[in-house]
Amino acid sequence: MQLTCTINGSGYDAEVAPDTTLLDFLRSLGFFSVKQGCDTANCGLCTVWLDGRPVLSCSVPAARVRGRTVTTIEGLEPEAAAFGEFLAAQG
Repeated sequence: MQLTCTINGSGYDAEVAPDTTLLDFLRSLGFFSVKQGCDTANCGLCTVWLDGRPVLSCSVPAARVRGRTVTTIEGLEPEAAAFGEFLAAQG
């Protein structure tokens, strides 16, 4: 099935199998910060933001992100850098 979505501010258009999880889809695109931990949707290691809300990517079918916005840790790098600079400036 054809899937079009926005990930970390960039548009993606890809062909995915109907049984593909969001976790597998993201990793296939190179978003390796998304990790698989427990295989039971309990640990939260695979958490991403879908339209601004946290979801466990191991339990969300990739087809559900059609036309939606996904944010991974890679998409938060500017905020993380600014926060790190703030902490360093505070001593």
